[in-house]
Amino acid sequence: MSQLTKVITIDPIRQVVEEIELNINSLSALHDHIGCRTIDVVCRQTNGDALTVDDEALLSEPQPPAFRFENYPYRIHGIAIVSGCDEEGNSIAPISTLEEISRRVRFLGYVYTKPSMSFISWQ
Repeated sequence: MSQLTKVITIDPIRQVVEEIELNINSLSALHDHIGCRTIDVVCRQTNGDALTVDDEALLSEPQPPAFRFENYPYRIHGIAIVSGCDEEGNSIAPISTLEEISRRVRFLGYVYTKPSMSFISWQ
């Protein structure tokens, strides 16, 4: 049996930010909602919230529509899911409200972002 959790989704295709219920601890449910094969977690917030996005969106032709998320330096292409994280690393409902997330999103439409890679190393 799947456990549905209230999360926030950012959809730059329809240009809406809305609450939905999703089984966020199911990889296939995340893939289905975002419309992707692989995911990445970006924009980690101090309150434990983060955005789950399509890891290969920049490799799509054409790239899906994009948006900017306040205080995050990169464009995000495609649908994103905002969720939280508990002490054990499980996905939970976000602490941020729909209104807070909506204020932080700026839709960009169809723009091209050149794919690039960066590596971080600790010694």
